[in-house]
Amino acid sequence: MTEPTASPDPVPAVSVLIVAWQSGGHLSRCLDALERQSFRDFEVVLLDNGSTDGAVDRAAPRPWLRIERSADNLGFAAGNNRAAALARGRWLVTLNPDAFAEPGWLAALVAAAERHPEAGSVGSVQLLDSDPTLFDGVGDPLHAVGAAWRGGRLRPAQPVAESAVFGVCAAAALYRRDAFDAAGGFCERFFCFYEDVDLAVRLRLAGWTAVVTPDAVVRHVGSASAPSAFVLRYATRNRVWTWLRGMPGPLLAVTVPASILLGLAGVLADLLRGRGAARAAAFAEALSALGETLAERRTIQAARRVGTDGFARALTWSPVRYLRRAVDLRSIPDLPARVAEPPADGARVVAVIVSYRPDETLDRVLDAALAQAAAVVLVDNGSDAATQARLAARARDEDRLTLIANADNVGLAAAQNQGLEAALAGGADWVLLLDDDSVPGDGMVAAMLATWRGLAERRRVGLLTPRLTDAEGTVRPQLLTARGRFDLARTPLGPGTVVRDGVFAIASGSLIRARVLEVAGRMDARFFIDYVDVEFSLRLRRAGFEIVGVGDAVLTHRLGEVRTARLLGREKTLSTHDAWRRRMIHRNRVRVWRRHGTVSLGWLAFDMAAAAYDVLKAVLYEDAKAAKLAAIAKGQIEGWRD
Repeated sequence: MTEPTASPDPVPAVSVLIVAWQSGGHLSRCLDALERQSFRDFEVVLLDNGSTDGAVDRAAPRPWLRIERSADNLGFAAGNNRAAALARGRWLVTLNPDAFAEPGWLAALVAAAERHPEAGSVGSVQLLDSDPTLFDGVGDPLHAVGAAWRGGRLRPAQPVAESAVFGVCAAAALYRRDAFDAAGGFCERFFCFYEDVDLAVRLRLAGWTAVVTPDAVVRHVGSASAPSAFVLRYATRNRVWTWLRGMPGPLLAVTVPASILLGLAGVLADLLRGRGAARAAAFAEALSALGETLAERRTIQAARRVGTDGFARALTWSPVRYLRRAVDLRSIPDLPARVAEPPADGARVVAVIVSYRPDETLDRVLDAALAQAAAVVLVDNGSDAATQARLAARARDEDRLTLIANADNVGLAAAQNQGLEAALAGGADWVLLLDDDSVPGDGMVAAMLATWRGLAERRRVGLLTPRLTDAEGTVRPQLLTARGRFDLARTPLGPGTVVRDGVFAIASGSLIRARVLEVAGRMDARFFIDYVDVEFSLRLRRAGFEIVGVGDAVLTHRLGEVRTARLLGREKTLSTHDAWRRRMIHRNRVRVWRRHGTVSLGWLAFDMAAAAYDVLKAVLYEDAKAAKLAAIAKGQIEGWRD
């Protein structure tokens, strides 16, 4: 009788590679974050790279963790190559031991890799661990002169859509196994620094692209902003090697003068800082290996499959972006076609309502939302204890109502993000956003879904918006639309009409495809309240999605404080705001101009005119003129300084 043999362990989809050297307390936190991942089909290959601090020895055993050891410090490049050789997954994910992944990080990386089979790598949104309101980096731009950087590092973090980048930072990145192996992995003589940029160059030359995806978020400790002699040596030397090895001949010839000037400027700048000799020595070391570097160049260029023009388009050419170390994210033209559609029938709609010191209107909003959605998430934004107790009692009585009670007012955008996360976790196909004073008309959601089902090219639709009305008659039933970048129209949105090509929709009443949020990102919490929906809408439009107005869907809504003013014997009905809101509105509108103004130049001109009109309105019609004008000026200054 033959004894049954044990079946081999199943091959994991993902192998996470961690190269640890003197990782201290960071390593256990990194592994704890992996334990919390929603995506579970992974293994971790942890290479102890000659450490002496005992961090790897203290790592708790886990079923998905394999520990390998090297007696010597092989460096980041060779260490990851060794870990990759031991890995079994069809995707390789490099992760620094001082990078701490959010629970949805792996799931987002894998989903993006599946959406983009042409991408050899997928990058993360890296936030600074010490201050997660700042970017640690989003993608690695490569300037034509050969310098690379983490995009946007130390600049205020903001939501990003899924975008093409030149390359990804290997501190937290996914690589397609076949692409990684065919490219030969990391160049081991780099030891560390620029090895991921060099790999990005070789992947580009082989015809692969790179993307970053908004839901793959890590917090990264990283190194100090002032480079040590060690960093200066390896970053400078390896930058030269990357440029010489990978830059196609015509581009190399064109950029030689600028690259030499950049190098000389670096040496001169470092002379003033007392580091000039170290920088010069690094350049000398790079050039001393010129023969080996040129031999590698011949091999790399002989295998090149992409043309010079295609490679050049992926580079960053703007000197301003380089000097500011800015992000360089490129839109993916067919992104909407890559996002799964919700089911045509039986789609799950979850309403997200944000309340702040609500009146009795909120009960009407809740009744209407519960009648039209499968579930409702109510986020109360720091109302008084009595109000929150009343809302908690209602939530206990309604099994389809979830209450998130914030102790303080975290702002509309942050509260919406809390509700969006709860809706997505609850399996939403669509998310309906509502304010606490916006009452959906009967059948509003059904009318929008019916319209979506009947649309041609409905896969492009990211957001549906209803026809707005209010008791005072100040809201015009229309939608700003634009077919291209330069035009703008006020298109009436009456009963029986469907208006396409919307520029933006107000948040309340917006019905958003849930899967779209995974590639377009969430709301910008830094905006707090005003222009949150405008920024999100323009980000949707930049990503290729469409906003559609549905005239048969009605929402009763109020925009601002309505009052009547008189000038030269004539009365005028105005929607107005106090000084603190004026400051926020103008700060945020300038932020939107700077980020997304080129998406619709027609809208940009319109909104700049609206800003000027707001100043005129404060001067001619309103009380507290000085305070409001000062608030407008302060907001504008803050927006431009941001």
